[in-house]
Amino acid sequence: MISQWQLRAAFAARLSDMYGREVPAYTTLVDVSREVNEDVLRTRGADAERLGSISRVTAERHGAIRVGTPRELRQVARVFGALGMHPVGFYDLREAAASAVPVVSTAFRPVDGEELARNPFRVFTSMLTPADPRFFDAGLRSRLETFLAGRELFPPELLALADRAEAERELSEDDAERFLQLAVGAFELSTEPVDKAWYETLERISAVAADIGGVRSTHINHLTPRVLDIDELYRRMTERGIEMIDTIQGPPAWQGPDVLLRQTSFRALAEPRAMRFPDGTVGSGALRVRFGEVEARGVALTREGRALYDSLLTRVDEQAAAR
Repeated sequence: MISQWQLRAAFAARLSDMYGREVPAYTTLVDVSREVNEDVLRTRGADAERLGSISRVTAERHGAIRVGTPRELRQVARVFGALGMHPVGFYDLREAAASAVPVVSTAFRPVDGEELARNPFRVFTSMLTPADPRFFDAGLRSRLETFLAGRELFPPELLALADRAEAERELSEDDAERFLQLAVGAFELSTEPVDKAWYETLERISAVAADIGGVRSTHINHLTPRVLDIDELYRRMTERGIEMIDTIQGPPAWQGPDVLLRQTSFRALAEPRAMRFPDGTVGSGALRVRFGEVEARGVALTREGRALYDSLLTRVDEQAAAR
């Protein structure tokens, strides 16, 4: 029998392999992350594993997906429930000051410490909000809800296997293999032509809305390996000709202990997609949606520590602006 944590580990590994085939630059990101982690372990010894064993750090992935309706969110919760992953936190991205998008989100992950140690895979999951009048008028809302109601992201066989795995906390080898095939397949990039006019209608509202509601499937938006020296990773990725975003986001590099979260990514690539044009013909096009992210995780801060961190960061910004 295959237990939930083994299903979770296998799913994360297969999803990573699949995404690497679809987005080859992601495979480069994983390879460079592993090289950097091995070099840091050789240099720092046991201290490199202060925030997690090297096996956990190397296996760790943070993924992101998007769904369109509460029904789809309930279904994906069943799939993740089979893997021992539960919703943690609520994020209203419609309220983001600089980059509001019409979605609300949660993260599915293990919650037990032992389960996290075995495999800490987590998936940030966003759901579209067609009923929000700040983004969609009544006519577009109606069209969007009709479109979303007519698609099926997760086949019934997958959901039935997921329910059994969650209830029994394991599956037989044959059922586990079938579950993994169907689960990974549900997040592969579809070859079905994209309705170009409909996609562009939603894209005028939000690129995220188009990525969710402009296609008849879902897919991995990005996967994030973990690295122990993100500055070195950024340098090596750039040397390999991968176009990275301009900065490493999060706390600046310093000589003290790693705190909070630092992350960076390579830029979203134009991926070829089949397009259906208004006259009914199908031709080639491209969508620029998916990217590869990498993160370096540090220690959390107390409220007092975070207040000190914020005040120091403000002082650094003020000094930089005064130059």
